[in-house]
Amino acid sequence: MAGAAARKMDMDKAPPRASRLQADLAARILRMLKDQGAGPGHHLVELDLCRHFDVSRTPVRGALKLLAEQGAVEARANRGYVLRGPVTEAPDLDVTNPEDEEDQRLFIAIAEARNQGRMPDQCSQLEVARLFDAKLPTVVRVLRQLAELGLVERKPGNGWSFTLPINSGRARAESYAYRAVIEPAGLLEETFELDREWLDRIRAEHLAFRKRKWRDTLAVELFAINADFHEGIARCSGNRYFLDAVQRQNKLRSFMNIQWVNGAERVIDSIDEHLEIMDAMEAGDNQKAHDLMKAHLVLARDVEATV
Repeated sequence: MAGAAARKMDMDKAPPRASRLQADLAARILRMLKDQGAGPGHHLVELDLCRHFDVSRTPVRGALKLLAEQGAVEARANRGYVLRGPVTEAPDLDVTNPEDEEDQRLFIAIAEARNQGRMPDQCSQLEVARLFDAKLPTVVRVLRQLAELGLVERKPGNGWSFTLPINSGRARAESYAYRAVIEPAGLLEETFELDREWLDRIRAEHLAFRKRKWRDTLAVELFAINADFHEGIARCSGNRYFLDAVQRQNKLRSFMNIQWVNGAERVIDSIDEHLEIMDAMEAGDNQKAHDLMKAHLVLARDVEATV
């Protein structure tokens, strides 16, 4: 059971009761663990997996149970699941789920409509469905995702109220100017303490995402990874007000970032810039990380201004 064959995710041999989402998620978890170089005894934290793959706990638990049946992980009393051995083989394919793709297309369409002022601040689920020619179950799922991000609020009945996005050139420039002051400064706080477990996880997510072939629907996942990176650094600062400022900016910029218009090349460049900042932090050179962060934000502003 400790051999590679016992740890390999064989999609064709998945138990019939496993859903497509669970099987796809199990394959992605294996790929992530392989990229991380995780070893025997590595603890799989449900909440971290939910955040990384942007799913609820139900499919995560199903995927972990499936991996246990495959022999890759083992359930431990009061500890959840742990890895049985190093993952030497994992699916290379970028497996897509039709339902997820449908949700992400609507997510991006809503972001574009809000950015361009083509969508009212308040609307019902049926109005959203008609506006985007979308299925009602898809609309409900996406609105719930937006609510979790704090971008919409549920009103009495079936109405929803949207937050105001940053959707003008001047507002975007002011946002970057603000961030270029706040975010680098957090790296120089005396209370800064690097969370190495978070760093290992976020680096693995960046490296795994970098290998994927870009498609527009990946913008939703890119936003989640980007937000986690910037918020994580602010959290390490030990200053609650730095963290609050970054979280507010991420919320205000959400629709703009999800409607990614900067091209696939900028995706790779941005990830590489993040990785450089991570390397500097890991080396304990926070002054270098400060300078890299400032340069990263200035470059992002300049690229965005030309689009």
